[in-house]
Amino acid sequence: MRSISFIIPSRSNLPYLQQAYNSIRKHLGYIHEVVMLDDASDDNTWEWMEETKKKDNNCIIYRNNTGDRVGHTILYDKGVDLCSNEIFSIFHADMIATPNYVDNMIKHLERGKVVSSTRIEPPLHPPGPEKILEDFGIEPEEFKEQDLMSWLQNKRDDKVTNGIFAPWAIYKDDFTSIGGHDPLYAPQSKEDSDIFNRFKLAGYELIQTWQGYVYHMTCRGSRFKDGAKRNPDGQVFMKNR
Repeated sequence: MRSISFIIPSRSNLPYLQQAYNSIRKHLGYIHEVVMLDDASDDNTWEWMEETKKKDNNCIIYRNNTGDRVGHTILYDKGVDLCSNEIFSIFHADMIATPNYVDNMIKHLERGKVVSSTRIEPPLHPPGPEKILEDFGIEPEEFKEQDLMSWLQNKRDDKVTNGIFAPWAIYKDDFTSIGGHDPLYAPQSKEDSDIFNRFKLAGYELIQTWQGYVYHMTCRGSRFKDGAKRNPDGQVFMKNR
C-alpha cells in the first residue's frame, strides 16, 4: 500500500478536526501521514495537536502563531512543504474518512493527474453532480457512523468521471510544478477555482472516483463558527438563513 499525507488546516474547529483525525486513524491506520495546521485558533486546537503529536509519530503539526488568520491557501501550501510523502491529499477539517477512501483514490493516480474522491453530504447545500446527499449528521455528537458504514456496504458504484472537487490527491512534484496555491486569494475561499483552472491549463487530467468516499459535514470548512442547524422537523439549513 502506498502511503499519502493528509493536509488538514483548521481554525477554531477542534471537535471537527478531532473527528477528521480519528476517522483517518480508525479507518485507514497509521501508515498515512497526517499534517495538521492551526490557523491562529482561539480554542484548544494547538494544545490538542501537541498532545496528539506525542502519541503519533506519523503526525506533523504546525501553528500560525501570528494571532491573525492567514487562511487555508497559505496553510495548504505550508503543509505540502512539511509533508514527507510523494503523494498528498487536500482534506478539510469537517470531513470524515471512510475505509475505502485512500485505496480507491490512489489506484487512479498517476503523474499528470489529480484524483478526487466523492463527498457524501447532508442536504445543506443544493445537490450537485459531484456529490451524494445523505444525512448522517451535521455535528460530531450526532454523527451516525454505523448508519454510514451500513450505507457504504450497499454502495457499488465503480464509475470514474471528469472533474475536481475536494478532497483531491496529487503527486507533490506535480503540485509544486505549477507553484501551488496563489497567495493572492488568502484568506478567502476562491483559491479552489484558481488552482483548478491552473491544473487544467497545465494539461493535468482531472478525474473523480465514485468508489472512494468521505463524509463532509459542510458546516466548518468555510463558515468556521457559524455552523448548521435543524428545524423542529429535522430539516438541515444554514445558520442565519
